[in-house]
Amino acid sequence: MSLKHDRTIRACSIWRALDVVGDVPVLLLMEQALLGIHSFDEFVARTGLARSVVNGRLKKLVEEDCLAKVPRKGGRGFHYMLTPKGRDQFPNGLMMLRWQHKWEAESRDFQVRLHHASCGHATEPVPTCAHCCGEIDPRDVDWREGPGLAQVVPHYERRRFSGDVGSRRPGGRPLVDTMIELFGDRWATLVVRAMFTHINRFDEIQRDTLMATNILTGRLERLVRQGILKTVPYSAHADRVEYRLTEKGRDLYPVLLALLQWGDKWFSDERGPPVLLTHRSCGHDLHMVIACSHCGDELQIENSRFTIATTTAASPETA
Repeated sequence: MSLKHDRTIRACSIWRALDVVGDVPVLLLMEQALLGIHSFDEFVARTGLARSVVNGRLKKLVEEDCLAKVPRKGGRGFHYMLTPKGRDQFPNGLMMLRWQHKWEAESRDFQVRLHHASCGHATEPVPTCAHCCGEIDPRDVDWREGPGLAQVVPHYERRRFSGDVGSRRPGGRPLVDTMIELFGDRWATLVVRAMFTHINRFDEIQRDTLMATNILTGRLERLVRQGILKTVPYSAHADRVEYRLTEKGRDLYPVLLALLQWGDKWFSDERGPPVLLTHRSCGHDLHMVIACSHCGDELQIENSRFTIATTTAASPETA
């Protein structure tokens, strides 16, 4: 794909999904909603967010049809219930949890265990191809322009949020804090997206995202510090580098794929999806299914449950 030099960007489904969920408070609230939290006061208590922030983001999630505001029995107050669109964020949550289990389990003061009710075993979520059931490796996936591809003028909504995601429950932290910090930052997510489409140099990334150069510099430096990107010289001049995904960075692919599929389902117009993926191993269009590591069946919100326990052998908490 040729890079544009005007003031437009690629309107892929990841971009459209980030318009809704690319925000730290929204991701904190969706995490709790997927764990079965429904009341305003519980959202405040379990996220540590200010009541005004919770109120504003819940209103946004209702407007976006991710949550439904349902009157309580007796007519006093409301519950916030997941809609089908909101429930479809479950694969995204599982892929975030998978990444944190793999890369940050030893640094955490609690452990999240996933149980598959259908087979009765503890499990890890595995991103698989719906056609061949093979585990997905981003190096085995080709992408091409889809019928819904378009260039759009970006509109960046300024989202104010002050606070440390790492200061929240349980044990002072949410279940997927690093993932929430990364994917709650639209700029950082767009940089990672660029890497998976072989856009690796500073000027190319800047044209692809229309990010201000100072913002892009900061995001690239942070992603390198976090071990998600690495720098590789591309000329005899040592200061000329391009950015490449590390193994840790490549493992973010299933999270981006979950966002892409959610965006394709809920935001594509009559033309179809903006991007099409092919799984080279089987030659078919790629659609990701999250499988149980024990039995291989699909993990769904209805047949999955979580337990949370501190690493000091405290009694587990069922979520």
